Amino acid sequence: MVWCGLGRTTPLTAFYEKKATAHMSIRRHLASWATATVALLAFSGTVNASVPPAPPTTAPATAAGTGDPVVEESWALAPAGSLDPSQAGNRPELTYVSDRGATIEDAVTLYNYGTVQLTFRLYATDAYNGNAGAFQVLPGDQQPTVAGTWVTLAQDLITVPAGKQATIPITIHVPADIAPGDYAGAIMASSPTMGVGEQGQTITLDRRTGTRLYLRVNGDLFPELGVSKVDTTYHHSLNPFGGSTHVTFTVVNRGNVRLGGTATVSVSGPFGIGERKITLPAFAELLPGQKVELSADLKDVPAGFLDSTTVEIAPTGAEGLANLKVTAGDDTTFAPPLGLLFLALILILVLLVLRVRSHRNAALHAAGSPAGDRESQLV
Repeated sequence: MVWCGLGRTTPLTAFYEKKATAHMSIRRHLASWATATVALLAFSGTVNASVPPAPPTTAPATAAGTGDPVVEESWALAPAGSLDPSQAGNRPELTYVSDRGATIEDAVTLYNYGTVQLTFRLYATDAYNGNAGAFQVLPGDQQPTVAGTWVTLAQDLITVPAGKQATIPITIHVPADIAPGDYAGAIMASSPTMGVGEQGQTITLDRRTGTRLYLRVNGDLFPELGVSKVDTTYHHSLNPFGGSTHVTFTVVNRGNVRLGGTATVSVSGPFGIGERKITLPAFAELLPGQKVELSADLKDVPAGFLDSTTVEIAPTGAEGLANLKVTAGDDTTFAPPLGLLFLALILILVLLVLRVRSHRNAALHAAGSPAGDRESQLV
């Protein structure tokens, strides 16, 4: 079972987080556990589950009605100098700008807010964008290949008494041959223990939290977001001007710096007739080479036979860099005005019926006129 949290002042992670850094709080009484985001890594397979995290405390409690003490395990990892990692401060994360081949000396502080002494495994790892662009780190058993390999910790195993803290020096060696741009990782603190799974099997509960690491290597920096896989689906309605459109697209960070942004989607008929536009909420910051899939729904879109879709991305997060510009993608979808076509078909059928009847009446009248004249002469 894995519990993981990464903190920042903005919610760009799929893990539990608060301002500046995440607190991990687990209350244990006998075999009962309350955790934040967990993944059960049992011998028989993997199970995912999520429950809200409990707030950290520093004093022991008593189980209601039993008198038995409740053991609380709560800790946080933050850049050294953060006096209270539950609050946003000057160093919510480890952020550096460096030349290639440089060495950076820093430190992180591990806070044990719990009521018992805990032993932690400390390590560095790589980061990436997960679902919906959320900031995520590699699983604990997966080896880093980039930023995580540049970090050396003075200790990889440490025991911290209850209510105490420990500061651990770190050294970052930036490779001399690394390409310029942004790199991301995290420093993690893990406290594994044994537990029992839902089916009674023995599992390893690997609870971890950490602090983000961003490193920008000086050189030629180019911010660029691209749009791909724009797909439009038109949904008809009886109202020819009241259809709806579902648009899906992918935003890709094609540059070498991390970027966020906002997407504006517009749909219109030929020559821009009946244009409808929507601006989506800002999407999560994307690391270089990462992508996120987004979608938009627009209402009251007129059916114009061929509707045009345009997606514009306004990047953010690279202020001060040159060539930061809006990028766009487009698509065309066949959207025949079925309502109008149906009405036109009915009108044509009515006109045909009236025309047939008119010809029939004229023919009958022409055929009946001579007989009528003869009858008049006989009288």
